[in-house]
Amino acid sequence: MQTAFATAPATMTVSTLLQDFANYNLWANTTLTNWLRTKPDENMTITIPSSFSSIRATLLHIWATEHYWLSMICQKEYNPIDTDHYEGDFESILDGLLETSERLVAFTDTLEDDAATGELFYDSPWVKGFRPLVQYGLHVFNHSTYHRGQIVTIGRGLGYKDAPMTDFNFYNFFAR
Repeated sequence: MQTAFATAPATMTVSTLLQDFANYNLWANTTLTNWLRTKPDENMTITIPSSFSSIRATLLHIWATEHYWLSMICQKEYNPIDTDHYEGDFESILDGLLETSERLVAFTDTLEDDAATGELFYDSPWVKGFRPLVQYGLHVFNHSTYHRGQIVTIGRGLGYKDAPMTDFNFYNFFAR
């Protein structure tokens, strides 16, 4: 049994919590993509029943969603990633996901508590309203965690039994 002693930030604030989750998200996406790079590219499009039809489709969804929420919380113009017609190779999806996750870290690193707790207006076909920026950030990180789990499950369906551990507590105690 491994034992580790990890310490929390000296002062936990809303902004440091959001920064922590952004760094965790980048670490988990990096860990997952490094694992997937050891697998044959042709297996990334094999259909396995899940929310999305394949590892590739699920990764495109994670990337597109992180990209969307990054533009929303940064209040920048949104240029969607067309996941239905994306023609890039598998490596470009992995690179795009990691680049977007890095941008989420860079953005959260600039936040002070007043900005992290400040309310942003959200206007979508599904819902309109105000919420604190921190809630949107935690949502995107939780969403990515959910779909990373699906990728591991799809991988199990492909016979992969060596998926990496990407739990938040593992990150906190062993990966920092």
